[in-house]
Amino acid sequence: MTRYVLLSTLFLTSASIAQNDSNAGNDVSDKPKLAPVMQWRFDDATEPGPRAPTFPGFAATNTAMLFTGDGKKSAVEVKDSEALRFGLNDTITLEAWVKPANLTGAPYIIGKGRLGTKEFGANNQNYALRLQAGKDGAQIGFLFASASVPGGEKGEWHRWWSKATMPNTGWHHIAVTYTFGKPKGIKGYIDGRETDGDWDIGGATDRAPVTDGDALLIGSGYTRAATHSFNGWLDDVAIYRGPIDLDSLKSRYRFVPPPPPIAKKDVPAGRVLVQLAEEGMPNASAWPSEPPKVGETYTEDVFGFLDVPQKYVDTGVRGERHVPFLLRAAASMTFPKGKHRLLLRARGATNLYIDGKNVLNTPFPPNDSDGHHLVADQKDYLDLGPDFRFVPPGNRETWCEIIGTGKPQFIVLETLVGSYAGKAVRRPELGETIVAWSPEGSESWKLLTPGKREVPYTDAGWAAYESERTAHYDQVNTKARAAMRAQFDGYWTKRRDAAKQWLAKSEEVKVPELPKGFPKGNAIDNFIAAKIAIVSEQATHKGSIDFFKDVQPLFESKCIECHRGAKAKGGLKLDALADALKGGESDGAAIEPGKPKHSALLTRILSDDEDDMMPPKGERLSKDQVALLTKWIEEGANWPEIKADHLTLTQPADDLTFLRRVTLDTVGVPPSLEEIESFLADVKQSSQSSVLSPQSKGQKLSTEHSPLSTSARSRVIDKLLSDSRWADHWMGYWQDVLAENPNILNPTLNNTGPFRWWLHESLKDNKPMDFFVTELLRQKGSERLGGPAGFATASQNDVPMAAKGTIVSAAFLGVEMKCARCHDSPTNKSMQEDLFQLAAMLGSKEIELPLTSSVNMDRFKTLTRKPLITVSLKPGTKVQAKWPFAEFCDESAASLASDPKDSRDQLATMITAPQNERFAQVIANRIWSRFMGRGIVEPVDDWEKGKPTHPELLKWLGREFVRGGYDMKKLARLILTSNAYQRATDTELKETSPLYTSPAPRRLYAEQIVDSLFAATGKPFHTEEVCLDIDNTRDLKNAIHLGKPHRSWMLTSTSNERDRPSLNLPRIQAVTDVLGAFGWRGSRQDPTSKRDADPNVLQPAILSNGTVGIWLTRLSDDHGVTQLALKKQPMDQFIDQLFLKLLTRHPSAEERELYTKHLSEGYDTRLNHQSQIISHKSTRTRTPYVSWSNHLDAEATNVRMAQEAAARAGDKPTDRLNADWRQRLEDILWAMLNAPEWAFSP
Repeated sequence: MTRYVLLSTLFLTSASIAQNDSNAGNDVSDKPKLAPVMQWRFDDATEPGPRAPTFPGFAATNTAMLFTGDGKKSAVEVKDSEALRFGLNDTITLEAWVKPANLTGAPYIIGKGRLGTKEFGANNQNYALRLQAGKDGAQIGFLFASASVPGGEKGEWHRWWSKATMPNTGWHHIAVTYTFGKPKGIKGYIDGRETDGDWDIGGATDRAPVTDGDALLIGSGYTRAATHSFNGWLDDVAIYRGPIDLDSLKSRYRFVPPPPPIAKKDVPAGRVLVQLAEEGMPNASAWPSEPPKVGETYTEDVFGFLDVPQKYVDTGVRGERHVPFLLRAAASMTFPKGKHRLLLRARGATNLYIDGKNVLNTPFPPNDSDGHHLVADQKDYLDLGPDFRFVPPGNRETWCEIIGTGKPQFIVLETLVGSYAGKAVRRPELGETIVAWSPEGSESWKLLTPGKREVPYTDAGWAAYESERTAHYDQVNTKARAAMRAQFDGYWTKRRDAAKQWLAKSEEVKVPELPKGFPKGNAIDNFIAAKIAIVSEQATHKGSIDFFKDVQPLFESKCIECHRGAKAKGGLKLDALADALKGGESDGAAIEPGKPKHSALLTRILSDDEDDMMPPKGERLSKDQVALLTKWIEEGANWPEIKADHLTLTQPADDLTFLRRVTLDTVGVPPSLEEIESFLADVKQSSQSSVLSPQSKGQKLSTEHSPLSTSARSRVIDKLLSDSRWADHWMGYWQDVLAENPNILNPTLNNTGPFRWWLHESLKDNKPMDFFVTELLRQKGSERLGGPAGFATASQNDVPMAAKGTIVSAAFLGVEMKCARCHDSPTNKSMQEDLFQLAAMLGSKEIELPLTSSVNMDRFKTLTRKPLITVSLKPGTKVQAKWPFAEFCDESAASLASDPKDSRDQLATMITAPQNERFAQVIANRIWSRFMGRGIVEPVDDWEKGKPTHPELLKWLGREFVRGGYDMKKLARLILTSNAYQRATDTELKETSPLYTSPAPRRLYAEQIVDSLFAATGKPFHTEEVCLDIDNTRDLKNAIHLGKPHRSWMLTSTSNERDRPSLNLPRIQAVTDVLGAFGWRGSRQDPTSKRDADPNVLQPAILSNGTVGIWLTRLSDDHGVTQLALKKQPMDQFIDQLFLKLLTRHPSAEERELYTKHLSEGYDTRLNHQSQIISHKSTRTRTPYVSWSNHLDAEATNVRMAQEAAARAGDKPTDRLNADWRQRLEDILWAMLNAPEWAFSP
C-alpha cells in the first residue's frame, strides 16, 4: 500500500500561509474570520479547478486535484497531528469544493480514521465529510463514532445526511459544521444554502467522538474501498476548529453563469435560434457550472416562449425532459438609435445577454411549496403602459433601459425550465417567458424579433400568438410521433403479414344474399336484412303463448339468475333456445318441443325432491305458471331469436338530419353553417337538381333524401373521419372505459396519471387498435406528464395491477373480473387466480396476495346456507404471470411479441393477435354500439351476460377490422355508410330495436351536449386552467396541470374534497355541474362502458337556469349569434340561419310565424351605430389570482367568491345591438337551447 505523506505546498498550507497568499484559491475576498487548521488547495496540480470569471472567488488559473475513484492509488493520506484531533465540545467545520465525474455509492471527501489498519481497526471514525449518490443528486453527510466509556456504554456510529442534494455535475461548495456534544447544532451547506438533515444511524448524541492517532484521508475512506472512494475533482478542502462565521461560509459559493457558448454565425438571419439542453444539467435548482450538451435545435420568429416541442420516447409516447433543462434563444437584431425599454419575464431563473453582457435576469423560484403566502404579495407588479400586459401567475419580471446604436447586436436568452421544491421536482413549465421592447417615444410593447413579424405584447396580441404557437407545436409534435413510430415499421409490417396469413387460412364469413324487398346497401345491410327475414318468419309461427310476453318474464324471475353464463348451475343455461334444447349435465334436454313430459325443466319444476326441484329456494311456480309453460312446450316451444316488435324499416333520414347525426357521431358537435352549406351544395351537385323553398326566397336547398345523395353522404363521412375532432369526440368514451382518473391536487384512491394526452394523440394519429393496446399495456413514457405509464398508477390501491387487470379484460376482451378482485366470481367464470395472473403479467413480476385483497370466509361460518362466493386463494399466496384466457387463443400467439421475454409485451400480443378473434369482435362491437345505439352483444364489457343478436355479422365485422389493419375509422366507415345507420329515427321507440329496423332516439354523451351548445352558439369555451397550482410552486407528484380546456373531455374533478372556497374553480365547476347532470363523472375510480344517462329533473333545470345557460344566452360581443345578428340580411333569412346554426334544420311554419312575430319589431333598427356605443373605461389593475401557494390566506376566499359572482353574472351584453331587440333575441335563444333536440341524436 502506498502512503501519501503530504508536506509540500502542493497540497498542504498552514494557517499562516493561507492568510498571506493573496493569489490563492477562494480567499481572494470575503475570507472567513476563522483560519483553517488545515487546508488543501492543490495549487501545484494540473487539472483546472473552479476559475474566474465563472467563480469570481478564484484565480483564472486555479487548479484542482483529480481523484480517480481508486482509494488505494489516488487518495491523499495525511499523518495524524494534534491539529487534526477533535474532542467533546470542540466545533469542527469541514468544507470542500467538489466536482463529481462518476458519482456512485457513498464516497468520502475527507475523513479521519476507519482505515482498517492493524493498529486502529475499522471502527474508529473520528469524523468524516461524505457524499451519498442518489437519483436527484448527492446528499452531503457527516459521520463519526462515539467513544466507548470504560466500564460503561460502548461506542456507537452516528451518521447524518442532508435533506437537500448537491447537483451531480459541475463545481459545488459543500460544508458541515458540528459541535461534539451538542447534536442539535449540526448544519449543512450546499452552494451557500443551509440545509437540514436527519441522523439515520445512532441518532443525535451528546457523547464524545473517538479521538486517536489514525491518519486522515482525502478522497477515500473505510479501508479505501471503491464504493467509498471519490471519483472526480476536489479543491480547497479545509478543516476549521471553533465557531465559524456562518455568513462568510454561506458566501463562499459565488457563481456567475458564463456567457452562452453560441456563435453569431450559427444563427440564421431574421430568425431566433432555439437550443434545448438536458445532458449535463444538474439535478437541482442550479445553473450548470459548465455548458451542457445541446440536444435539440429549431428556430422561432420572436422571443416569446410558452412551450417547447414535446419529448417522445419509445414508439412515440410522451416522455419527460430533465428537470431543469436549459432553453437558449439567440438572434442578431438592430435597435434603432435612441433610448428604449426592455422587458424580461420568465418562470425560471433567466439571464438575458446583449453582446455578451448580462443586462437582465430573473431569480430561481422560491423553494417553499406551502399554502401560506398572501394574496397581498401580488400588489407589486409592473405597469408600463396603457395596454401593457400584466405578468401572469408564477412568472417573475424585470426591465431596464437600453441605448440603441443602430447597429446589429447579439441577443441571447438563457432560462432554466423546471425547478425543485426541496428534493422534489416541479412541473417543467415555461409559463410566459418573453423578451419585449418598447421603442423610444412609444407606450406600447411588442415581442422582440429579428425579423419582420410583429407581435403586440398585449392581452389580445398574446392570446392570438399563443393560439398560433399552440397549433404550430401540435403539428411539430404530430410529425415527431410519426417519426418515432416509423422506427418500428418493420415489426408492425410483420404483424400485418401475420394477420393476412391468419385471414387466408381461416374460414371467411359468407355475406348473405339480400332478401327480396329490402333496399340495397353494403354488406352490413345484407346481414341485417337476412336476420329480419328470419325473425319475421319465426314470428308467423306463434301459438297462443307469446314467448317474450309470457315465458321470458317467468324465466327471468325464476330461472335466469342461476342458469346463465359460464357458472350456470348443473351446466343448464336458459338464456337461449339452443342451450335449453341441449340441457344440463345430467337431465338431457331441458325442453323438448311438443313433449312437455319429456322436458327436464318441467320435471324439476314439479319435483318435491329438495335436490332436484326448481327453483331450489324461494317461492315455487304457481299452477297457472306451470300450466303456461306446459302449454308453451306442447305448442312447440316457439322461442324466436329476437323480440320482433318492429319489422318494418323506416325511410332514410333526410339530408340535414343525417348530417347532424353523423357529425355528432364523428366529431362530437353539430355541423357549422359553413359545413351545412358545403354539404347541401354537394347534394345538389350530385343530384343535378334542387328544390327551392318559396318561403326562403331562393335561399334554401332541399333536404329531402334521394338515392343520388348517397355519394355526397359518403364524401362527407370521409371528410368527417379525417377531421382531427374525431379524437376529441372519442376521448370521453375511452376515459370511461380505461378509468383515466387524474387528480389535479394530492392523489387519492385509484388516481391515475393524466394519460389523457397519450389517449388523445393516439386517437388523433388514428393508431391501429392493436398498436394502441400494445402501447397502453407496455406502460412506458411519463407517468405524470401524459404518457401511458400513467395508466399503471392506481394511488392508494393495495394491488394496482389487479385493478388494471379488471379494466383491461373488460375493455378489450369483454370479460368482467371485478368480483375476482377479492374472491372467485359467483356469476362469471373468472377465478381470483385468473385476475392475479393477469395482474402479474401487467406488473412483470409475481404478486403476493395481500390480506386486504381477500374476503375473510370465517364470517360466513354462522350462516345456515352456503355462501354464494368462494375464496380459492389464501392471503400470502404468490401468483406468477400467466395468460388466463386460453379459450381465446393459446400462448403460442406470444411468439409475435416484439420482446417475447417481457410479460407485458406478451400480454399485449396475445390480446391483439389475429387468432384472438375475441379482441377484434369486442372492439367492433364497441364501435357498433356507439353508432347504432346498442351493441350486437350487450353489455359490451361483459359478454357472459349476453349473446350476439347477429353472430355472423359480428364475426364478419371482426374479420373486416383485422383486414383493415385494426383501423377504427375504416370500420366506422363501413357502419356509417350502411342503410341501417342512415335510417330515420322512430321517435316512438324507447330503445333501438335489436333488429336495427330503425334507430330509437339516442341520448347524447354529456360531452356532446356541452360541446355542442358552445360550438353551435359560437360562444368561446372559456374556463380557468385545469390546475390549482397555477404559479407552479408545488411538486409534480402532488400537483399537475391539465391545460386550458377547449372541449369537455379536458376537464376533471376540481379535487376540492375539503370544500375550501379558495380552492374552487367557479367557471370549471359551472361546466362540470352540467356535465354531471347528464352522466359525466369527474372522478373515475372504476371503469364503465355505459353511463347512467337517464333523464332527471336536474337536466332541464341546470340548462334553463344554470350559470352555463346564462353564458350561452347572453349575447356578448364574442357570441356567435351576436355576429349572425349583425349581418345584413332579411329577417326570414336570419331565422333560417339561426335554426340551421343551432339545430341543423329549418323552422317549422309555426316556429317561423312565432319567431317572426317576436323579432319583427325593431329588426331594421337593431344595430347601434358606433356613436351610440358606450365606451366603458376603467382603471387598469392586475386581477389577483388564487393558487395553492396562497389559498390559506383569508383574502384568497374573497377573491374566489368575487370570481364566482362574476362567473354567475356572465359576460357584459353587447352594445352593438339595440338592448330591447337583443333581449327578445336572447329569449328566443333561450327557448331554442332548451329544446329536447340538444339531448338526442336526430
